[in-house]
Amino acid sequence: MKQSLWWGVCCAALAIVGCEPSSPSNAEISVAGTYEVQALGDVPPVPDLGQFPELDPLKVTQDYVGLASFMSQDSLDQVAEDMYTYFHSSNVGDWDNNFKHFPNHRNQDTAMLATMREMMEKWFHQGLRNRAGAAHIRYASPWVEEDDQLVALLGMDLTYYLDFFEHFEGNPEGMRFSLERTWGAETVTWNEFDQVEQGDSIHIRQFEVNAETSMFVLAPKSDSMLFTFLPPTIQSSPALAADMMNNETMLALLRHKREHFDKQ
Repeated sequence: MKQSLWWGVCCAALAIVGCEPSSPSNAEISVAGTYEVQALGDVPPVPDLGQFPELDPLKVTQDYVGLASFMSQDSLDQVAEDMYTYFHSSNVGDWDNNFKHFPNHRNQDTAMLATMREMMEKWFHQGLRNRAGAAHIRYASPWVEEDDQLVALLGMDLTYYLDFFEHFEGNPEGMRFSLERTWGAETVTWNEFDQVEQGDSIHIRQFEVNAETSMFVLAPKSDSMLFTFLPPTIQSSPALAADMMNNETMLALLRHKREHFDKQ
């Protein structure tokens, strides 16, 4: 039971952001003349990041005008940098780097982690991609100290695409209910379009989600230069949440966000 809950949490963590809507609708992307992808409609093209990781359009930004931050700027900059690595490594299927930013210091079940990795690898190569692209940080809590870690909470504006490449054999519509239940029906948009890749027409289907959300940041004291991440859906799994942080810590951080950001 714990494995299925933890997998759901990790799926939610991976399926968080996508390309910025400011991308040109007919942009042509090339790398040393060897790869070319062109959108035929209003939706930005979807590069195959498994083959061309350098084309990842991911951006992690801070709202410097209205930012409500209660941690030092140096700390927030380091958190944002690790968040970029966390999302980018998922985008391109670099699971070694991606799993470094899971809270492994609070989870010692290596067999479960191996199973998670196999599932993520399977779906990635079977044409289902959680593609992160933009996270705009608007709130950062103060750090709460626990015995073995520091914990903080971020609030942000997020967009992500769930891309289905042509060789995906499942039914994307079966995922709509889960997305709408998690984020709200008003945040979910269905896109279906053709693009030209290496001279061939490729059919892409995708869900686009635009939402306001938050993420917990866990910094193990054993490695002061590493930040790990958990989605707010951890709250729906009390047993897992208790493994990741003290209940008092979670409640204090959520309360601080309500009082200093949500109500503003």
